[in-house]
Amino acid sequence: MNTVFQNYALFPHMSVSENVAYGLRQKKTDKAEIGRRVGEALEMVKMSRLANRKPREMSGGQQQRVALARALVNRPSLLLLDEPLGALDRKLREEMQIELKLLQSQVGITFIFVTHDQDEALSMSDRIAVMLDGRVEQLADPDTVYDHPRSAFVAGFIGKQNFFEGTSRDRGSVVEGDGWTFRSSLEPIGAVDGHAALAAVRPEAVRVSGQQPSDGRNAISGDLASSSHLGDVIQFVVLTPGRKEVIARLPRPDAPHLDVGGRVWCSWEADHTHVFGAEQAEIVLADPASDEAAAIAG
Repeated sequence: MNTVFQNYALFPHMSVSENVAYGLRQKKTDKAEIGRRVGEALEMVKMSRLANRKPREMSGGQQQRVALARALVNRPSLLLLDEPLGALDRKLREEMQIELKLLQSQVGITFIFVTHDQDEALSMSDRIAVMLDGRVEQLADPDTVYDHPRSAFVAGFIGKQNFFEGTSRDRGSVVEGDGWTFRSSLEPIGAVDGHAALAAVRPEAVRVSGQQPSDGRNAISGDLASSSHLGDVIQFVVLTPGRKEVIARLPRPDAPHLDVGGRVWCSWEADHTHVFGAEQAEIVLADPASDEAAAIAG
């Protein structure tokens, strides 16, 4: 196993090629073999032309590529990447995400990628392990973790989520709150009738309208607090009674034209409503940012 660190950990007095060759020299690998494998590793990360430069003469992205080459040159069966993109700006981070994914496919070894960035976890992984306080909360492919979270913590950690506090009814298929009743057609997790429960719905499942829906969807009314462009989607923030925020994200072609400050209705289908019991609710409501990390194996 080899490791790629967040701060690169390159030797400042060594050139790029010397940094990459370090591990092989420690193993007393044949000199000709070292030269060949270093050349292959630098070519793999597109750094051959900078082989004689020192780390201080390179950008953060270039240094990260050197750190990758230094780890891969030893041909490990497992590569651990400890938040390796945390020090990069957004544009470079996105570029490196694509390069890492392609590189993993090329070398064909398992990458375990540790990150606190949920979008990064979803975009790069074949499997995701979501951890809380040293325990694995859920281990599954990205679609399953996102669409079928096994705990309220996973639901809130991976992607944005609207949570509603209420009381469970009808074996967890109904959650009632102050002036609202939401139904769910999904299997509840830990919900007990008559006890506290959380109803959860993703922003992309919520529709916003100036008229009350009449088709039996879950619905709640409020005042439109803001409307924001997020590139290909429009985000609406609705304040319901009690100052509870509901977030909805709609593709721009589907987004209605609504006046900020006006009365609107938020609605969604029962098969987009997850229900979690009181024990699950305590974790999310007490400290939604508690020790959270996602580890990805690609």
